[in-house]
Order: sequence, then C-alpha cells, then structure tokens
Amino acid sequence: MSAGTGGSLWQLAQVARAMSVNNIPEPVKNQGRLCVLDTVGCILAGTRTEEAQLVLACEPGVGGDETASILGTPHRRALREAIRVNGYAGDVLELNDLIGGHASIGNVSAALSLGEVLGSSGDRVLEAVIRGIEVTSRVYHAVYPTLRRYTEMALVPVGIPSSIGAAAAAAHLLDLSEEQTLNAMSIAGGLAGWCPAEVIFGDGGTVKPMLFGAQPADAGVTSAYYARAGMTGPKDLLDSKVGYFATASTAGRIDAGAWMERWALLAPRRKLHACCGYLHSPVDALCKLRQHLGQEALQEGHIEVRVAPYVADVVSKDRLPISSNDARFHLQYCLAVVVCGADAILPEHSIQLAQHLQRADVLEAMQRIKVVHDSELTHYHHCRIDVTSASRGSVSQPMSAPRGSPQDALSDEEVIDKFRMLAEPVLGRERARRTIADCLALEDVANVRDVLASLST
Repeated sequence: MSAGTGGSLWQLAQVARAMSVNNIPEPVKNQGRLCVLDTVGCILAGTRTEEAQLVLACEPGVGGDETASILGTPHRRALREAIRVNGYAGDVLELNDLIGGHASIGNVSAALSLGEVLGSSGDRVLEAVIRGIEVTSRVYHAVYPTLRRYTEMALVPVGIPSSIGAAAAAAHLLDLSEEQTLNAMSIAGGLAGWCPAEVIFGDGGTVKPMLFGAQPADAGVTSAYYARAGMTGPKDLLDSKVGYFATASTAGRIDAGAWMERWALLAPRRKLHACCGYLHSPVDALCKLRQHLGQEALQEGHIEVRVAPYVADVVSKDRLPISSNDARFHLQYCLAVVVCGADAILPEHSIQLAQHLQRADVLEAMQRIKVVHDSELTHYHHCRIDVTSASRGSVSQPMSAPRGSPQDALSDEEVIDKFRMLAEPVLGRERARRTIADCLALEDVANVRDVLASLST
C-alpha cells in the first residue's frame, strides 16, 4: 500500500481513534482493567530488584510540575524518566503479559505516567491502554505467523509494535487530531529500538527490559509530543519494501478484514512463570510429567525437550546462566528447577541465581536435559518432552496450551491473586486491596493521580 491514506499505519490510526469507552465491549474493558492491574503488580515487584534500583539511581531527580510517580517507591521523576523506570521495573522479572508480544508493559507504563501528568480521568486512561494494546497486537500479529528466524534477521519483533501502540495511547490522552495521531505512530516506529536478538536471548547483560517496555513507552509518548508540535513521520514504515513487515517476516501484512469484530484483549496471554514465554510450555509439560511419574523418575531419567527451531535457537544454551536476566531466558536452567521440585518459575529463581547454581541437584539435572529442534513444531506454545528412566521406561508429554495462554487462560481471580503475591510485599495487604478495587473500577476514578498517589511508599 502507498504511504498515508490507505496504508497500514493509517488503517491502524483509524481503528484506534474509533475506540471509546462507549463502544468498547464490556469484556474487552474488563481485560483492559486486568492488564492495568497485572502490569502495576509487575512494576511493584520489579522495584525490589537490584537492576531496577540501578536504573532509578541513574535517572536524575528533577523538579518542575511535570513529574510522575515511580510506583512502589517514594520517588518522582520527570515524565520520560518515570516512564523508563516504571517500564523497566515492570519487565525485569519477565512476569508482564504476552498480549500482542509484550503490549501491556509499554502501553500501561506510558498511559499511567502521562495520565498522571495531565490529570486524566480513569476512563480516559483505560481507553488509551486499550487503544495501545490493540494497535500493538495488530502490528505484532501481522508478522508473527511468518516470522523470520532470529538467526536470519537478528531482530525480535516486539519493540516496534509496542512503540507504535504506545504512540496511539499517548495521542488519545493528548487529544491529537487524525493526522497528528498518524504522524505520532509513524514517528514512534522510527524512534523505536530494533530489539536486537543478542540483547534479548544472548549475552545481553541486564539491559534487556529496556527494549520491551521502557523504550517503547518512552518512544511512544515522545512521538506524540513531536507530532503535536508539527513533526511528521515515515507513514510507509510498515508496508515499504524496506519496511518493518519485509524485515521481520516473509509475508507480513495488516489484514483489516480479519480484525473486524475481533479484539486481541479477548485472547489474553498472561504469565504465571517469571521467565520468557518461550519456556512456559516446556515448564508446564515437565510439571505434568513430574506429577505423573513422581520426583524420582525425573531425578534419574534422561529428559529430551522438543521445541520449534526458532525457539531452540535462542533459549537452548550449553552453558550456565551468567546473570539473573540470562536465567529467565535459559531453558535448561528453568527445566532443572522444575526437575528439583518447583511447580512454577518464581522471581527468586533468577534473583537468587547464585544460590541456585550452588545446588548440586540443579547442576546435575541440567546435564540430563537435551533440547531438540523439531521442525514439525511451529509455535512457542508447542513442545514435547520425553523422559526415559530405568524405573518407568519412556514417557512422553506434549503441550500446546501452557497455563496463561488463551486456551488455558488465567481467571480474573487468578490474575488478582497474582497481583496480591507481587504487590503485598511492597504495599502491604490493605493498600494492595485498595489498588485492586481502584483498577477494577478505573472508569469511576476522576483523576488517575489519586490511584497513583496510593502506590507511593
């Protein structure tokens, strides 16, 4: 398609601007509220990590009127700094949701901080979050079914869609015109980090969470201000022969017809495990096998894990994890933790990595896990684990719907329970309870500042 009118970004801008609390279905609004709640819980939990404290310390404290809260702390920062810190904290533990890739962390971080600065109402913030998540998801799902292998393009397809979505969210809160909204989304795609696969899946250190949440949120809000000031962007960024679709995918395109009456938020992907989503299906399959075979069979048996080649390319590692962040993307390590009795991958399994790597049972289990590239598997939800032991012979466990996937979605109450687990150590029980009530009745909040003030510690 040509740039401007009729192009993919133009279509997305039209779709986003048509969404309002008056025409968004109630089930979609409910999922939007849960996205806000779940993301706030992830941010609160993330503030307890050493990495998030380092990021906060490196973002200068400044005065002025346009400051926003660092959730779960007593601190405030200028708008863009606050967005980056909150976005980082919410992503660092790998517990934020996988709707549209990682749509909520960037969009919620952007909408809450910008809404706080502007004094926006809760329904305006909710509307912005839903617009941003839906735009992000449409761009992400345009490439993911025909995604190129990471070893071919070295690009993870998350940062650009999330930046474009965050721009759509910010454009709503800033009351941008149709043309300004299109330019904001175009500029955001141009400012977005390209999410190099080495940073995400290789020896990336601890900077990785910037690329999924903090950077897209910052790029989206910054782009909306640029567009409001009159700057224009590359409107053919998605469709061009050298654009995002051609780069990330073999047949990427926006199919507007396929999205009619369809909402990404009605197929939520929320995380139960504090690790990369590519690991969730093998983790759940191995948990099922341990329940079926017993602990002894896993502790003595040979474990073969079959996953899609593009998954094995990036999370199967023939070395020990070298950092807390690396541990969340290390298939053999996370499976070894399950072999040794864990029912879920918890934040402590990466935060306390040094202690876990001193456990002889974890190190021994890692040696018995073999990862196989299986070309018949095409989605990260699909895997098969075969355990061969002297006592039980060979037993297989396929998995196509890990816990939290659309096919086995977390219930509303499970999402709320997850929030309690993450938030109560930071806020205490009573303020966590009040935050749940505020997020689940967000449209009734006259000024989102009131909600965020209660999240200061």
